[in-house]
Amino acid sequence: MRYFILCMCSMFSILLLSGCGESAVEQNPPPPVQSDNSNYDGPAAQTEAIQQFKLSFWDNVASNDRCGACHTAGDTAPYFARNDDINLAYAAALPVVDLSDVSKSLVVTKVAGGHNCWLASDSACADTISQWLRNWASTTEAEAATITLVAPVIREPGSSKSLPEDSGLFSSSVYPLLRQHCVACHAPNAPQVQSPFFADENVSAAYQASQRLINLDSPELSRLVRRLADEFHNCWSDCANDAAVMLQAITDIADNVVVSELDPQLVPSKALRLDDGVVASSGGRFESNQIAFYQFKTGEGSIAYDTSGVEPAANLTMQGDIDWITGWGIKINQGRAQASTQSSKKLSQLMTATGEMSVEAWLIPANVSQMGPAAIVSYAGSATERNFTLGQSLYNYDFLLRRGASGADGLPAFSTADADELLQASLQHVVITHDPVKGQRIYVNGADSGVSAAPEAIRNWDDSYALMVGNEANGNRQWQGSVRMLALHNKALTAEQIGQNYAVGVGQKFYLLFSIADLIALPESYIVFEVAQFDEYSYLFNTPYVINLNGDSLPQDLNISGMAIGINGKEASIGQAWIKRQFSLAASTDLSQAQVLSEQGTIIAAERGVASDEFFLSFGQIGQFTNVRTGISVATQQITMQADQSADIGLRTFAKINASMSALTGVAQQQTAVANTYQTIRRQLPAADSIETFVSAQQMAVTQLGIAYCNAAINDDAIRNTWFAGINFNTSPDQTYTAAKKKPVFTTTARSVNAVIGLVGCLA
Repeated sequence: MRYFILCMCSMFSILLLSGCGESAVEQNPPPPVQSDNSNYDGPAAQTEAIQQFKLSFWDNVASNDRCGACHTAGDTAPYFARNDDINLAYAAALPVVDLSDVSKSLVVTKVAGGHNCWLASDSACADTISQWLRNWASTTEAEAATITLVAPVIREPGSSKSLPEDSGLFSSSVYPLLRQHCVACHAPNAPQVQSPFFADENVSAAYQASQRLINLDSPELSRLVRRLADEFHNCWSDCANDAAVMLQAITDIADNVVVSELDPQLVPSKALRLDDGVVASSGGRFESNQIAFYQFKTGEGSIAYDTSGVEPAANLTMQGDIDWITGWGIKINQGRAQASTQSSKKLSQLMTATGEMSVEAWLIPANVSQMGPAAIVSYAGSATERNFTLGQSLYNYDFLLRRGASGADGLPAFSTADADELLQASLQHVVITHDPVKGQRIYVNGADSGVSAAPEAIRNWDDSYALMVGNEANGNRQWQGSVRMLALHNKALTAEQIGQNYAVGVGQKFYLLFSIADLIALPESYIVFEVAQFDEYSYLFNTPYVINLNGDSLPQDLNISGMAIGINGKEASIGQAWIKRQFSLAASTDLSQAQVLSEQGTIIAAERGVASDEFFLSFGQIGQFTNVRTGISVATQQITMQADQSADIGLRTFAKINASMSALTGVAQQQTAVANTYQTIRRQLPAADSIETFVSAQQMAVTQLGIAYCNAAINDDAIRNTWFAGINFNTSPDQTYTAAKKKPVFTTTARSVNAVIGLVGCLA
């Protein structure tokens, strides 16, 4: 009997979750010499704006291995890379850039689509150009990148077509044309290699590369068609006829793709795919003095790209057992990611020039037992010679810096306090700063750790070292864990700037704007969700709010109830966090600012994948439209627009978990067995309440603590008899249950109700 109860209680956690020898640094070959086109000797810039354009953008794109290969005077319009007159280049650039929302700039979207990317990753090229544009647009050091919501494409839910996973339709229609007419450039073994490789001899690889160039909903808008029809690119006969042939091939695919029919009873919003959203990570960060930046977006290959826009790019080459993480990041099991000594030299030059620096990272340490210190981020030549290192020693973050009074090893280290145990095996935002006036500081999750070092000047840095992530050059300071983002700055970030960057978060997140304009008779009205690919199998929808992009107010009261998330033409069967709630907005509510409906989030299962899954919202009621759903047995909960009534998504931290278990079971926190267990596993319990910091080790710790509390409760006669009044624990299980069938097992006290809830939760 007791064993049976303990087995149930073991699931209690469900309720609590809402020397080696030294070696030289690798010397990689230097970057290629910049081409002649970027050696400008024309007229001077006529205005400060044009000079800013030259320094931030033109100087970076004008070389012959980039835009200067084509977009020069007399070659291919627009002539924004011309080197005869910077003023004319500036005028040519203005129509293809959008400095208010750089991600929408034509120069960005073209490169993101595979046009003349100089790297192996189109997204890395696009991110780098975006940074150059932000530098061009920036006017003051205090200015931070911002997120601008823009109206999305309008899709009718259930009406969009998606390319099938199988390449069969592609191989019989579009692929023969690409293979016959485009193989001279768009293949990895072509005489003149040009990405994307949609003419690859491997049909699966070609299909993957061509998917973003095919529009099944409007085949005539497909990039493969427009390049022939509008841009006369590589036509093999007559461009109009060739475009028509390509259009027919894409139409053949579209005609054979079946569209799911939407339930006519639904009251739906318009639909979106993930890439229709505004990239949340594209703005909001303070990045004016960022000199190296890694978002780990690529997701494949052996290179993590530096997209700071500061040349040369200090790209990291991954060596050893390192995996890519879904939603951006790398997981270091063994090995390191290292930049070349030539590209790393910019760190020494730019940081010593200001005498300041910051290392900012989003990390998930694999455990709290790593010593050395284990080198998380290091600009060094060995384990004993460095310019700086961010390291880990058990529960502490360490900052080693070559400075006035230190030796070449940067010792003594500056570390967080032992007693605080700030380093935890969960997602954390960590920033180390050095200021020759204010000294050194360490911030964890946006908060100052409370420790500081006396001011000293950066001195005697060695510019022959290399930037490394995960280990030192001689391989004896291995760090294990995940890196979701890394940024290096040549200024000491202020507490406000660090808090700002912490609030932005990390990873691949989008703002999806679901249009409800036709449902509430107010143009440009949207319900916005922050959406992320949570893992390989699901999406995280979080914090919905209402906004109007025209800045209008509500003309009348608005009631929203039964809000559900739909995917691929139907409502999701699980994860409907808001379907039993009602939200009310009063007439004249200002929708120029976000009106948050809920701070709750939910997980929705993926179906076709990121490129193809289509989402929409449906409603039980919105405005004058209603849809009566059946099968809902729980009463609707009234939610008004008051922040203190919003639900939270997250975890209970270790102290709250301990207190909750004590209150639920009636076992005192000071009980010996419980207290000993808690002290043993406390550091393994959640240290932050963000759901994004959750790791499986925390669940096991909660389970262990739950078992300890349940065991203590069952061994306490008073508690046990209160929970299970009338049960004789001295009899055999069959006798006990035979007797229990004749009378209630639990008494109807408040404590016993909690016990019932606990046991039901354990069995869920």
